[in-house]
Amino acid sequence: MYWEVVRLSWRALWERKGRTIGAIIGVVIAFTALSYALLLGQTFKDAVNDYFMKNFQLDSLYVTGVQFTDADVNVLRAIPGVEHAVPIAAARGLAKAPGQQQPLAVTIYGISPAHAALIIPETALYEGSLAIGGNLALVGYYVAFDRSTGERRLDLGAPLTIQLGRRTASVQASAVLASGAVGVLDTLRGVVVDIALFRQLAGSENYNFVLVRVKDTTLLEKVAADIRAYFPSADIISPLAVLQTFESFFTSFQLFLGLIAGVSTVITALWLYDTMSISVVHRTKEIGVMRALGYKRRHIMILFLAEALLIAAVGIALGAAALVPLAHAGIPTPGQTSSTLRPAFHPPFAIQSIELNPVIIAAAATLVAAVNLAGAALPAYRASRINIVSALRYE
Repeated sequence: MYWEVVRLSWRALWERKGRTIGAIIGVVIAFTALSYALLLGQTFKDAVNDYFMKNFQLDSLYVTGVQFTDADVNVLRAIPGVEHAVPIAAARGLAKAPGQQQPLAVTIYGISPAHAALIIPETALYEGSLAIGGNLALVGYYVAFDRSTGERRLDLGAPLTIQLGRRTASVQASAVLASGAVGVLDTLRGVVVDIALFRQLAGSENYNFVLVRVKDTTLLEKVAADIRAYFPSADIISPLAVLQTFESFFTSFQLFLGLIAGVSTVITALWLYDTMSISVVHRTKEIGVMRALGYKRRHIMILFLAEALLIAAVGIALGAAALVPLAHAGIPTPGQTSSTLRPAFHPPFAIQSIELNPVIIAAAATLVAAVNLAGAALPAYRASRINIVSALRYE
């Protein structure tokens, strides 16, 4: 009996093709908009999370705001739970490549070659190797490439003159850093040299930052509290806390997008309510005949709910098919194009395509179907309560 009711629902839909097609188009728009909005928010969250995982040590704290000495660094290393305390010196200076008329304002960093891998991940290298020591240096993206024209002005192994105050030195580029800041380092206009060379140029043995690696992320808050006890005026930045803030923001952003897209779902439900209400009036006599033939009230209600569910199913199927090309289209990001003259500029994180998360798609489909059923529920209930005698006499 129930399968017969569903069959009648399907046949009834195509007896009024105009309204059925209109309702299906509404479901397609509602489902696609809602799914795309939620998928977009989730993709942003995943992209940010992936960026932080690749470029930051989430088990670390960046301590800055004061000038640190070697003794201060040893104090940080002695704090319980600390695995490494890596000092970094920094100062504003100038850099000039061969043939360059005007020097470029840069930030010059001094680190120990033994600690380079702890500070700079491999993903931060555009090309070259992580080699620091003697006269070898890592140069920023815009130190090697002209920002305006994209023309290369510094090759790997080529000399680069750096200046701090009145002191200058010549270094060789062992690597070019990828675009996008990594931790406390500016990978666009930074030059990373051996700490010994930095001290010769700066005439100072102090450090501006200390990267504190902890043994476990659960110890971050405790270690941060201990650091504040020793250095009350220091600023402590936790990449993990920053990531959690971003995730919270993108979760709110995702819900906001879903709320806006959900308006189309409500409009579709109202359209379906109107369609079903008109259908009940037009099919009053048909309902009376069905009741006279032995169909019960629940069968009549299922008849109309099945129509709403079939409309939702067809619309969701078509919407899911439309999501595939939309997802692969991605989001155009300025600077992603490249040429033989200008290498591709890599933004901190670029979305090449929207991730088709099956859980989100299923949740959107369930919500759209449920809202459609809710829109059809009242007309279906009214249809089931029609009096048999009155329905048979209806003209």
